[in-house]
Amino acid sequence: MSSNLSIRQAVGLAVGTAGAAAASFGFAPVAQGADATGPNVTPTPDATLEEVVVTGSRIRRVDAETASPVFVLDQQAIQESGIASVGDLMARIPSIAGNATNPAVNNGGGFGESCTELRGLDCKRTLVLVDGRRIGLVGTTSDATDVNQIPLPLIERVEVLKEGAGAIYGSDAIGGVVNFITRKDTDGVEISADYGRTTKNDGAHHDVSVVFGTSTDKWNFMMGGDIQKQDGVSAGSRNFSKYALYLYGGTAGVTKGGSSRVPTGRIFTNPLGLLGANGKPCSSLTRIAGAAGSALTDYRCFNVPGDLYNYQPLNLILTPTERTSVFSKSNYKINDDVEAYALVTGTHTHSGYQIAPLPFDSVADNVILSKNSIYNPFGIDFGGASGANPNFTERLSSLGNRQSDTSSDSAVFNGGAKGKLGLGNWDWDLNLTYSRLDQHAVVTGYFLNSLLNNALGPSFIDSSGTPQCGTSVATEIPGCIPVNFFNPTTASQVAALKAISANYNTENVYTYKAAELDFNGKIIDLPAGALQGAAGASYDDRHQVATADAIVQATPPLYLNCQLSQETCTGDTIGAYNSRQVFGELFVPILKDLPGARALNVDAGLRYSDYSLFGSATKGDLKLEYRPVKDLLVRGTFSQVFRVPTINDIAGPPTNTSVTFNDPCNGLVAADVAANPNLAKACQGVPLTGAFKEPNGQITGLNESSPNLKPESGHVATMGFVYDPDFVPGLSFEADYWKYHIDGLITLLDSNYSVQQCVATGSPTFCNLIHRFTSGPNAGLIQVFENPEFNLGSLDTNGVDVTLKYQLKATPIGSFNFSIDWTHTLTYLNDPAPGAALQEIAGSYNRQFGNYAKDRGFGQIGWAMAGADALITVRYIAPITLFDPSVTGVTINPTTGVSSPYPDLKIPSYIYIDLTLGYTFPTKTRLQAGIRNLTDKQPPLLYQNNVTNANTDVQTYDTIGRQWFAGFSQKF
Repeated sequence: MSSNLSIRQAVGLAVGTAGAAAASFGFAPVAQGADATGPNVTPTPDATLEEVVVTGSRIRRVDAETASPVFVLDQQAIQESGIASVGDLMARIPSIAGNATNPAVNNGGGFGESCTELRGLDCKRTLVLVDGRRIGLVGTTSDATDVNQIPLPLIERVEVLKEGAGAIYGSDAIGGVVNFITRKDTDGVEISADYGRTTKNDGAHHDVSVVFGTSTDKWNFMMGGDIQKQDGVSAGSRNFSKYALYLYGGTAGVTKGGSSRVPTGRIFTNPLGLLGANGKPCSSLTRIAGAAGSALTDYRCFNVPGDLYNYQPLNLILTPTERTSVFSKSNYKINDDVEAYALVTGTHTHSGYQIAPLPFDSVADNVILSKNSIYNPFGIDFGGASGANPNFTERLSSLGNRQSDTSSDSAVFNGGAKGKLGLGNWDWDLNLTYSRLDQHAVVTGYFLNSLLNNALGPSFIDSSGTPQCGTSVATEIPGCIPVNFFNPTTASQVAALKAISANYNTENVYTYKAAELDFNGKIIDLPAGALQGAAGASYDDRHQVATADAIVQATPPLYLNCQLSQETCTGDTIGAYNSRQVFGELFVPILKDLPGARALNVDAGLRYSDYSLFGSATKGDLKLEYRPVKDLLVRGTFSQVFRVPTINDIAGPPTNTSVTFNDPCNGLVAADVAANPNLAKACQGVPLTGAFKEPNGQITGLNESSPNLKPESGHVATMGFVYDPDFVPGLSFEADYWKYHIDGLITLLDSNYSVQQCVATGSPTFCNLIHRFTSGPNAGLIQVFENPEFNLGSLDTNGVDVTLKYQLKATPIGSFNFSIDWTHTLTYLNDPAPGAALQEIAGSYNRQFGNYAKDRGFGQIGWAMAGADALITVRYIAPITLFDPSVTGVTINPTTGVSSPYPDLKIPSYIYIDLTLGYTFPTKTRLQAGIRNLTDKQPPLLYQNNVTNANTDVQTYDTIGRQWFAGFSQKF
């Protein structure tokens, strides 16, 4: 579409801007200093100490270790890992948890996005920076920064701040900050490429990149490009995902199930009084395989689970992705006091999801199968949105799979000028940022509603023996061919159905603009050192436009009907807001080189923010560094944090979605309601005979934004130490306790969570989200379940991070590096609403929040000698529990809320081992090969009644198994 940024344009933008920068100005680092120093890196004794700005502060200092806990991945570790995308790289960090989007998310994904979710606090609560600056690439799927839009060859290292930083960086920095530090001072040409695939001979990927750099005394310039391709992997190619597996009644009740929308149809009537296996009249029929479907005797009882449709083999466990990136970076020293800089990136991503053919529902899709159709042997009408007629459902295999063809085009410019004020050692920096992300999707596999209603309406046979739409020649509908949904398998019927098929387009354009002026320098000398400060002001503007084709525009408030199938129905939205911010920070050295106090420093920050839609907020933080002896740093921080709603939170397009749903009203009788009156609110319209059962494993959900959301607020505290003993050179040990509290959580509610809260509390906040048919043949069935964004309740989580590093250099058998990073979550306590039961999430999988294993670890053993090197990486995910895993109804416990008679599902711990071998020749040629998931560990089964994709938690576990790769790089 015309609004998309093509790769040609992105290349032109990168080269043109870089060329202009090289001619008139250039880039100087805005966030980090020399490559030789950084957090958790101890300079060698003869290294030149340079002042740097450490992630988590705006003060320039020479200290590598500060009050802020920072996890670092350097370029060497990134290169040796063989990781092909930034998203895969970030997923290895042990402080990551929850429900983050990645390319393994098929149903609910499709744009090739990956986001980062520190502490399991949602990706929206992790701030992503590039060289200390926001880039504003908010993706459609995750509503957070898509880190895959950052070119991997551009990255020098990644610094992860594991604390809140509201006063330093403003909104979103609740869970922490991920700061991608880009490369600098590159001379010559670097070419690299790799190729790999799984040991099951699928999932091929390849990557080719080129980087060129040159420099003089006054300027340096770097540009490059990267091309990646990742093939998709079918769910049908793995044993764990080729069937839709459901867990009912404990682990002995594993069922190969699926959807009740089947190719032979499911007809909710039984005029022949056919009896089911239980000897009672069955409530629905299906066509006998191979029968014509033109007579009532062609039908039999619909049997569960035997007749359910296995949709899994047609889905994906890894979506295909093609990504091309270009980038340039430059700086120019105008004079001794002023230099200018620019960083430009452009990325194009082509991806898409694939799910099984359309599940047709005559009630939900507002389509009536006429009793006067020549193909209808039942003599009654089916369907229609009113629910007055019996339902008819079917899997429309003739339309082919539903799939999307998506493109994401991003462009980022970050540049400005910086220099010295001439007042002592004060520096200034004037920075401008502009970024734009265009995401376009073409979605196929649907029908045009008006044409289908005609084709399923009254029909007749004309004098030539040809089926026609209408009741007679006088009312014949020109161009319409009657469709036989009772047996749409003949070639003519397939052609007739495809003739009324339709596709639709969606477009999302997000822009971010920002300007910032900040100052940094020494205020005055104190006995313990220099009192330093940083201050500045900024302005930013966000704007988002979401549009879709007219054929999928629907009427609020429930957006149930449009010109295509109900699941496509949506609406256009526009949202925007801006903010003005003022910030300051002071670094105060209190004691230095005294007995028992080698150093004692305090760092304090304050930020005032004024948002056009949400009002103002003032947040502060305080950090303490105490070094009693040279080897030991004791540190603590306290930060006030907040998050303003995203534009998608307040003005995102409504989205119909299929929700895997466990209905608490199944088997409802009057005694249940008498025991718990809240059931009457959750089960309006449900007959109290005990016979009710929601016939579908999935229901219609409506995800909604809310214009009345308020910012979240909270505080974060950390306390810990760093120990670098002199008597063991190369050894470093860190331990930090962390604690988060957040109020007014902005949460997209999950239908299962909401219905459980309704049953447990009777709160209208939850109960009013349920819309059922209250009369007629569909009484009690879910019409739609609203899933809105809410400021809801509070969240408390705490835990401990431990890091151990040891370097053993120049031994007779080579140099070694050992590292372990470990995160232990003590509690993750959610208070959903007043009167609701507290939920302890730590150690469990929860549909609303995701995977919260109490322990996650990341260990590495590296070896190098005479040009050869090896790296072993081990990732650990602790056991989790899935509560109520096979629930078909609920039993209410007044003390604990919703419970189940079935045992909890215990998921064991998981260990993934990766191995990489490499050799660098004197010619600067490097060869590398490796294996990821060495033991071919397959993901655990969480079952389809608890997850949306592939019977497992695709956000946490590896879905494709063992992969090998080989590559090379060459520097000139």
